[in-house]
Amino acid sequence: MSSTATTEVLSTRRLGRAMLARQLLLEPAHIDVVQAVERIGGLQAQEPASPYIGLWARFASFAAADLDAAIAARRLVKGTLMRATLHLVSASDYRSLWPAIVPMLENQRRQDRVKPPSPARMAALRDRISRYAAEPRSLTELREHVGDLDGLPADELVWWLRRRHPLAHAPAAVPWSFGRRPSLVDAEAWLGPGEWPDTATSSERLVRRYLGAFGPASIADIARWAGLAVRQVRGGVEALDAAGDLRHFRSESGRALLDLTDPPLPDEEVPAPPRLLPMWDSTVLAYDDRTRIVSDADRARIIARNGDTLPVFLVDGVVAGRWWPVTDGGRTRIELEPFRRLASGDRVALEELGDRLARFVEPLEPNVYSRYQRWRQDTR
Repeated sequence: MSSTATTEVLSTRRLGRAMLARQLLLEPAHIDVVQAVERIGGLQAQEPASPYIGLWARFASFAAADLDAAIAARRLVKGTLMRATLHLVSASDYRSLWPAIVPMLENQRRQDRVKPPSPARMAALRDRISRYAAEPRSLTELREHVGDLDGLPADELVWWLRRRHPLAHAPAAVPWSFGRRPSLVDAEAWLGPGEWPDTATSSERLVRRYLGAFGPASIADIARWAGLAVRQVRGGVEALDAAGDLRHFRSESGRALLDLTDPPLPDEEVPAPPRLLPMWDSTVLAYDDRTRIVSDADRARIIARNGDTLPVFLVDGVVAGRWWPVTDGGRTRIELEPFRRLASGDRVALEELGDRLARFVEPLEPNVYSRYQRWRQDTR
């Protein structure tokens, strides 16, 4: 790292305020949805409603139709990226980040430890699938088209292809733009011609995007967010540092922290209004050390045994409980599950937010997240 690195220590509370500012959670956003998605480093999207609720939480006034339109116009794209999970990102970020993520995807193994096809076979499969999936195809269609090969069943081959070939999710005419049975399409055909950077350039862009959205942070934090090994992001960090694009800090525990030179770093006493966040919001997932937003004890109460990250609310910038939508007399309402006693002002603010959120989700999916309520008892 740079020999001119500062030794300024940033408190955990100040790190939290920096994250909230960059995640558009201190002041409501008044920007284009694509700009917002880029600013916050993308939205985790395996649950179709979560990107919508995530932007609702960040905008002064958010209409689901605005996000629908950006997805339909292919300005935003859904695909497998960080941590091998589904994310909604800008078309530009999808191209920029994919090459850096591929090594992690290629190293994944199925539980049965079936070996992938040979590189030559995989190259032929990729060429074949890029032509066939130039228009959206269901998983069933992809399996039938690929067929069995060299003793590997079609299901295995499609699993490997989805981790070696950029396939976007095509939107459907359902609430939240995407259903639970995806239609996949070749990303190049979907997005049109454009730059796919080499791995080194992609790594730099990944580090820059992360720090702009979540910094200051450690190299381990960057790696955790991306799902990569520390060594796989170190090159991107070193390239930015050599260019003079990084500043250096330390956490209260002595961790070395990195940041870009220009994003906001607000004072730790800046007020942080209560917020309702969706399942899998990256604010509670994007760090190796998550104490800036959730205590270790509370972390066990918001992440289920299978890794499902439950909907939470923030008070003074940190996780203070969970929330659940329930239907009552044909209407949606939001139930709060605080982890400790709430001040009366905070409860009133959260209940007002809950009423607004209920009216937002009710016409789209009144029982949103209902399948996850089985975790209510297990994670108390």
